[in-house]
Amino acid sequence: MKASEVLRQYNNGIRDFCGANIRGQSFKGKNLSGADFSGADIRSTNFTNANLRKTKFMRTKAGLQKLWALLLVIASWTISVISGLISGFSVFL
Repeated sequence: MKASEVLRQYNNGIRDFCGANIRGQSFKGKNLSGADFSGADIRSTNFTNANLRKTKFMRTKAGLQKLWALLLVIASWTISVISGLISGFSVFL
């Protein structure tokens, strides 16, 4: 479900978004107070500065999407290898 659809329904008085897939959407600075996102997929969803008073997030799927998590792991391994090589080279000199 797109953020615009959630906001449209919210403005029409609908507060039940249980089980909705709002993965990767942005609600930055929006008012979602009293909404129910129980069981929803909110992975990579941006709620920065959103009004979430009395909003329910029970049993939601949250966190990074698998692709972003994998990219972060690969980036950290790459940085570790480069750091190790630089340390080894500096000891050699």
